[in-house]
Amino acid sequence: MVYKKEILLRIGEMKKYLLIILMAFVGFTAMAQDEDDNGGENTVAPACVNKWGNDSVETAKQLSLFNQYYQEKKYVEAFPYWEYLFINAPCIQKRIMYAGPFIIKKVLREDAYKARFEGLVDTLLMSEDMRIEFFGQEGYVLAKKADDMAKLAPKRRAEALAIFSKSIQLEGDNTKDDVPADYIYAGVKEYVKEKLTLDQLFLILDEITPVIDNNIAKYTAPGVSAKDSALGVKWLSTQEAVIGMMKPYLSCDKLTELKQPAFAANKTNVDWLKSTVKLLDRGGCESSDFYLQCSEVLFGLEPSSAAALSLAKSFGKQGDDRKATSYYNKAADLASSDEERYDIYIKLAKIAKNNGQYSSVRDYARKALGVNPNSGEAYILIGDAYSASAASCGTGDLGRGGVYLVAADKYMKARSVDGSVASEANSKIANISGSFPDKQTAFFKGVIVGSSYTVGCWIGESTTVRFNGE
Repeated sequence: MVYKKEILLRIGEMKKYLLIILMAFVGFTAMAQDEDDNGGENTVAPACVNKWGNDSVETAKQLSLFNQYYQEKKYVEAFPYWEYLFINAPCIQKRIMYAGPFIIKKVLREDAYKARFEGLVDTLLMSEDMRIEFFGQEGYVLAKKADDMAKLAPKRRAEALAIFSKSIQLEGDNTKDDVPADYIYAGVKEYVKEKLTLDQLFLILDEITPVIDNNIAKYTAPGVSAKDSALGVKWLSTQEAVIGMMKPYLSCDKLTELKQPAFAANKTNVDWLKSTVKLLDRGGCESSDFYLQCSEVLFGLEPSSAAALSLAKSFGKQGDDRKATSYYNKAADLASSDEERYDIYIKLAKIAKNNGQYSSVRDYARKALGVNPNSGEAYILIGDAYSASAASCGTGDLGRGGVYLVAADKYMKARSVDGSVASEANSKIANISGSFPDKQTAFFKGVIVGSSYTVGCWIGESTTVRFNGE
């Protein structure tokens, strides 16, 4: 009888042992499937002393149930098992730390857990600290903690801002694309609550701007992979989000007040100048004296087509067409593509037209045609310059009518090479055809239809004679 009891006892112990093995197997299987949301592998945490806790059987059971609900995406049902594991065996599986904040945020939406809101938020933040302790990735995880703290514990938002800053310092250009927008969002919230000064808010902007700019430059560069290009789109979205949140506070006067005192010490610092110019540009300060001062110094240190274009546009807004034209020409000389160079020449032709510099209109339009021989826009600009010069250049036998003939030639050429301008060209021809030479007047001058006629003045072009109404 005693012997039989001993056998039964041993069988019970074996069942218990097998249960432990089975539960452990389930847990390890889940671990093998569980991947870091940032691409890491499941390794045993160095800081973990007793991975299975004080009751390995209970831990195995809780782990099995947790993984079952988690894999079924029943996160609220998984929470009690997660909580047990978090308290008793926090490093049994990476998922406990990695998925903890996500699960808790699901639970916080449930009425049954409303009374535990603050305590659960504390648990969430603690899980992020423990994740760093067990699995590293401090800078990356701190950004997650800062965002969660700022949104779920607004009274601790000032602390969250400090954590954001530390994350940026640690990660640098490796910062994830959503972090700068989260950081600014928290800063704006504090400013609105009058717990942060505008100067402090701009310090945050100064901190994240280089990270955003560097990543945009990296992931939007020519020849990047499709994967990197997708990242570039995300960083551009981040930039727009940041600008959108900051726009109400980006007054030129305030930006100048913040930045100008540091100009003398940074006038040879290319990075500082670039950051300042971009900030001023975002604030709509392109025509301010300080913007132009910074931009000209930057162009002298690091000439580029983009910098020259910015200066050209800024001087144009100030009404200084002489300097605007000068920088447009520099931009054309430095342009890296024919398309960019063409656009600049067309812009220069339009500026010259607005200023009544008609020979310059033709000069720039011809340069544009040198890049794109099928530019209807360039031919129309030349035709406009000729038409506008009818009074001053209409001194030959056919008077102004002869000038309108060469103008019409350019409009006809425009529609022949570029169908997209045909309607505009036809309209212009119709407007001037009534001013073609009069047949009777031409007869007394010895000029007949179909003959060649040269317009003098600065135009110096020949045309075929046709008369008004024919």
